[in-house]
Amino acid sequence: MAKVVGLVNLHSDVSYEGLTERRPVASVSFLGRYGIIDFVLSNMSNSNVDTVGVLIKEKPRSLFKHLGNGNSWNFNSKSGGVSLLYNEKCANNALYNHDVNNLIENIAFLQKAKADYVVIAPAHIITTMNYAEVVEAHAKSGAEITVVYQRINNANETFVGSDYLRLKGKQVTEIKQNKGNRKERNISLETYVVNAKVLLELLKYAKKISSFFDLKDTLAYLCDERRIMAYEYKGFARCIDSYESYYKVSMEFLDMDISTQVFKSTWPIFTNTNDTPPTKYLKNAQVKKSFVANGVIVDGDVEGSILSRNVVIGKNAVVKNCIILNGSHVSAGAHLENVIIDKDARIEKKKELVSVGEPLYVKEGDVV
Repeated sequence: MAKVVGLVNLHSDVSYEGLTERRPVASVSFLGRYGIIDFVLSNMSNSNVDTVGVLIKEKPRSLFKHLGNGNSWNFNSKSGGVSLLYNEKCANNALYNHDVNNLIENIAFLQKAKADYVVIAPAHIITTMNYAEVVEAHAKSGAEITVVYQRINNANETFVGSDYLRLKGKQVTEIKQNKGNRKERNISLETYVVNAKVLLELLKYAKKISSFFDLKDTLAYLCDERRIMAYEYKGFARCIDSYESYYKVSMEFLDMDISTQVFKSTWPIFTNTNDTPPTKYLKNAQVKKSFVANGVIVDGDVEGSILSRNVVIGKNAVVKNCIILNGSHVSAGAHLENVIIDKDARIEKKKELVSVGEPLYVKEGDVV
């Protein structure tokens, strides 16, 4: 049986305004109780990939805290578990701080794993992808490298700035950036299966081409030199690549038809657990179409919103179309619409916060 190792690649230019000021995209709260990285880690776990390395680009503290020893994702620590791979040498130099240099610095992880194949996937693209199926197709094709893509008809609105593939049959002939000037594109999901020996070769080759080349640059450069195959993924996929898309996709999950495509009994989404009490709905509580995590206390009107753990909504407060992160307090009588509140913030003095268009952001720990 082939040995497969997973790499979660956090080396991207994605950021979410204030939400990523002190934390990486991967550990940003999502749907009240998850971190964004939970989805790709759950895919790894559900696909029976037991050895996983997380390529950390920056701000690792909250990620260390969230991941712990990795047991929450059911990885078998005896056969692998989760390794946090951080390149301190390049962390403060944007041009050198990329996935290729991270892997070179942590080359022992790949060498020790003795894998046949390596699955590489990002955190900011949410899917329910079965990597075992992709690896099987990759092995049957005889390819050295396989790129997973999805054919979409709204590439002028989503995945703008991501890569798309030009194909000849199932072979990748070119990888280009999606500039949003066409609706239909074969969008790369930045998920790759690479023969382990080939990946080690690519790391050396990338350094020869350019010290600033990352993995995406290298694959694009090699299209006419290596046999790179494409695998079409037809399942759920959302790209959370901006502050606006973070809010939009979060709100989209309030639709049962959307959320049930991801949260399935046959494909559990794992996260670390917290010892917090059940949610309390007090006398004045009215809650509609919302995600409410455990430990929340509600004594107001909540609609179309996401409340993370230990959030308090005061008496007769109105909260609509908001995302409120862990431990924040909304005082009695406040009126919030279209607002994202970072963790441990308090809405006390300025009680009327209504935003039109882009959601208003309240910083972590602020008193408003």
